Amino acid sequence: MKYFFLILISTAFFIACKPSAPATEETATTPSADTTASAIVNIPGLSRIWDTEKTLTTAESVLYDKANDVLYVSCINGVPPDKKDNDGFISRVGLDGNIKDLKWATGFSAPKGMGQSGNILYVTDIDRLVSIDITTGKIKNTWKVDGATFLNDVYVTAAGTVYFTDSNTSTIYTITNGKVETVLADATLGGTNGILVEENTIYLAGYGSGNVYRMDMTTKSVEKIATDVPGGDGIVRYGDDLLVSNWNGQVYHVTMDGVVTLLLDSQEAKLNAADIEVIADKNLLLVPTFFGNGVTAYELKENK
Repeated sequence: MKYFFLILISTAFFIACKPSAPATEETATTPSADTTASAIVNIPGLSRIWDTEKTLTTAESVLYDKANDVLYVSCINGVPPDKKDNDGFISRVGLDGNIKDLKWATGFSAPKGMGQSGNILYVTDIDRLVSIDITTGKIKNTWKVDGATFLNDVYVTAAGTVYFTDSNTSTIYTITNGKVETVLADATLGGTNGILVEENTIYLAGYGSGNVYRMDMTTKSVEKIATDVPGGDGIVRYGDDLLVSNWNGQVYHVTMDGVVTLLLDSQEAKLNAADIEVIADKNLLLVPTFFGNGVTAYELKENK
């Protein structure tokens, strides 16, 4: 959601705060792709289902908890999103869009990415990683990350290994034996934001670079999968491919061989598209709208 040129981005944030209430219409039904690409890959269509109430202030990330059948939404609240103002919170939202508990977990300044392992929810908060006991909604542990200034996305593997990014320093971290360790620090990646981990591979969305990357965890070698994905924020798996959000208000379908297709464009409606979530078995795409102060749900429709 943010690149390391903090001053420029903070200026953009404040400009974005000024418009009147967000519009309610956006392009979300017809993928923008050439016929050749459409014939080769399965590009889904989108149908808008619901919007939450506009009380999820500066909604940055959404995560599905399958065991409890609920969504967690991280809300930065006051901006700029690196200010230690202790007004951030995590909300619980039903799959019907109704807010169950607006301030379910508190004690944050600017909560962003989230990941889950069992009854533990991990959340980044500027320069620390925080764990929450899902049964109580209370903070359990905190890891201070030296040198971090804008911790962002989180991914937790099935084995419970936690990975998270710092967009300002283009760094990937992990927690090993209770300690923070650096996986990779590479400024050429252009502001690492969204992260997805599968077996020995890490997929990354670069906010400033507009690129999608794939990293081999053994060799630490990084290759570029796709370009032309500006403002890279959330990155999630969709079948054999990826869905990547552009914080400015777009969602793209990205294949492993670099075919990029625009699925959603809500920029004219002044609705951002921050750290997205996909619930594959429900054909749902969840989009936190940041300055739109809510989450919008879309049905993913397979094109046949």
